[in-house]
Amino acid sequence: MRRIRSAMLGLLEASGGPSAQRIAQRVRFASDLETLWYLRQDVLVAVSATEGEAAAQRRMQQINRLFRHGLPQTMGPRVHHRFTV
Repeated sequence: MRRIRSAMLGLLEASGGPSAQRIAQRVRFASDLETLWYLRQDVLVAVSATEGEAAAQRRMQQINRLFRHGLPQTMGPRVHHRFTV
């Protein structure tokens, strides 16, 4: 959990801005892995504001990998399939 928290805080620190500071506070005080998992979206939005969405998504992929094997499988990223007729 420390590695994930540090990675998220490092990403927010690099992006700066008032919203990043508020999110960083929430990351610092997150009590469990599940809370950090749900804060990923907020981190993504804050980083997107300064670096652009594509760059933010690339950087978040590194953080997503840190969650591997730490969360129940149902909480992982979902694969979306198209419905075909």
